Amino acid sequence: MRAHSCPRRTVLRAAAGITTALPAILAVGACSSRSGQDVAENSATLTEPIVITDQRDKTHTFTRPITSIVTTVIPSPSILTAIDQSYDRIDGVNESTVKRDRGSVFETMFPQAVSNDTVANSDFIPNVEEITRINPDVVIQWADQGDSATYIDPIEAAGYPVIGLRYGTQEYLEQWIQIFATLLQRQERGQQILRRMHQTIASLKAFAAEQNASPTVLFLRSAGDSGYNAGMSSTRGYMNTWMTLCGATNIGADVDYSTSNATSVEQLLAWDPQIIFVSSMTALTPADLYADSALSELQAVRNHRVYAVPSGGFWWDPPSAESHLMMMWAAQIAYPDTAAFDLREQLRDNYDFLYGYSLSEDEIDQILRFDDNTEAQGYEQFSR
Repeated sequence: MRAHSCPRRTVLRAAAGITTALPAILAVGACSSRSGQDVAENSATLTEPIVITDQRDKTHTFTRPITSIVTTVIPSPSILTAIDQSYDRIDGVNESTVKRDRGSVFETMFPQAVSNDTVANSDFIPNVEEITRINPDVVIQWADQGDSATYIDPIEAAGYPVIGLRYGTQEYLEQWIQIFATLLQRQERGQQILRRMHQTIASLKAFAAEQNASPTVLFLRSAGDSGYNAGMSSTRGYMNTWMTLCGATNIGADVDYSTSNATSVEQLLAWDPQIIFVSSMTALTPADLYADSALSELQAVRNHRVYAVPSGGFWWDPPSAESHLMMMWAAQIAYPDTAAFDLREQLRDNYDFLYGYSLSEDEIDQILRFDDNTEAQGYEQFSR
């Protein structure tokens, strides 16, 4: 365990010209600042240090407040913002995060999100030169995206503490929230967000126990020459969590987890799901499935039960601070006659709670992707 206490910019200035000492100097933990004023504000040692054990079981100790964060992890900026109720401490993000936020409600709420510096592309390989230029207090990176020598070691070699995260389960998401809340010294705020999630999960578990039917569902991420990617329906993916919590049956649960491998049309026809969810992360839409004559015999296609997943502060299909809203939406799709959430009201309430923002009716329609769901059976239940 290493304590991160020194203002890095001061350390680097002191090291100018002393090249032989550079490796040792860069090994000092980071508590950087971004201006002279920030140095003064961040110079006080905390009464109690911030202690975090990340998801690779590495413990970090910070003795000064965290004022600058960079992250290659695409969901993390929106979660950090929801916890901090501010975007001000996020100084570098994944390029894919910027692309996702552009034109979204998140850009309306936090315009700086689309002009932020980028520290990695969609492959998550860190741009250490850019991270060093930004000079953050801490870096957030995946701990399960291949070898540490590529994704984590170069950042740590430059002297920056790395909080490693893992992906795929509700438990991991809740740990993210706890880690971020501790990092930001907003632990009670983190607990408030978790309480909302836990209340929704408990409600849906009770709801599922009362249902007499279990519609079959499937998640499709993208399309290709060889078929459609159903790999993220796997129990290894987070999509399985929100698809099945309400009582539905994930017909693709046993598929090999993949974000790109194609599932053949023949396999889709054999599964014949009653409901298909189409990712908000890609360009695939329900209209694409309706237009594919090879899929015309699928129940979901025949009955127009193909639904474009919403996208708000973040995409709703992967884990985020809005995942409890995704759970409600999926329940109403699967059980339109018995699920009783007022999702529009839930959106208004939760955006005010999470982001301090009052959604307009048009923005709610945008989040729920009414344009892409115009042909979907039962989607009028979400109308204003």
